[in-house]
Amino acid sequence: MEFSAAEKRVIELLLSIAEYDVAGLPSSAIAERTGTSRSTVDRLCKRLGYNGLKELRRALLQESRSMQGPVSAHVVSDAIAHSDSFAEIAYKVFHSASVRALRFADLLSHSTELDRLVNAVRDARSVQVFGVGASAVVALDLHQRLMRLGIRIAFSEDHHNQIAGASLMEPGDLAIAISYSGRTRPTLHAAQIARTRGATLAAVLGVSTSPLEAIADIPIITPPGINLFGADAVMTRALEIMFNEVLFHCLAFGNEKMMQNVSRIEEDLRGERG
Repeated sequence: MEFSAAEKRVIELLLSIAEYDVAGLPSSAIAERTGTSRSTVDRLCKRLGYNGLKELRRALLQESRSMQGPVSAHVVSDAIAHSDSFAEIAYKVFHSASVRALRFADLLSHSTELDRLVNAVRDARSVQVFGVGASAVVALDLHQRLMRLGIRIAFSEDHHNQIAGASLMEPGDLAIAISYSGRTRPTLHAAQIARTRGATLAAVLGVSTSPLEAIADIPIITPPGINLFGADAVMTRALEIMFNEVLFHCLAFGNEKMMQNVSRIEEDLRGERG
């Protein structure tokens, strides 16, 4: 079944939002968040075999809950309460992270974006990574992981250096921009320059609709959190670092040269550890 660009945006939103959001999200809000119309949402429901949004929401909730089953044998509210003990708070944080990681894996398995990113990294003449603030931590981790495979990759925590690197990019290069909101000006600026120079642009994001997502050739969007106060951005960083590990193994698997590079670097670093 072929979907229009507008219908694809609606599908991606519905697959990425949290369970509590699915339950009460009206078609008007879906249309606003995806830049479509209520008629597009209603038409998509019909094409998928549902009489309306209510039936589609019910099916999505059933699927969401079936995914949570292996994580916990009992129902748990992830919202932290004043009466919770420290142990209960710890359980809720880790339970939320586990469910969210499984949702991310499910989203990746139902899209082609991971395959496209792996192939883009393999084929790139060179790779530049952009990210500031907390996203710079994720960018640095990605730089370190891929460098050990022997990939020509560059990252600087200095924004001016990121702009300089973007300015020197050419067709055949790959830029990877990391931004939770997709609206961080320094990162968006570097990404726009890279696109202007003809580089392929991948973006790792925490929200499904943003200026950065709109210009990305390969958008990777982490699923949102589920009602933990102040924790969504932190958990997004954790998921993004886990995604770095996924990308590392996808690239290294079956590639003898890359595995040799990792082993050689590990051997040389061993001498630094005493």
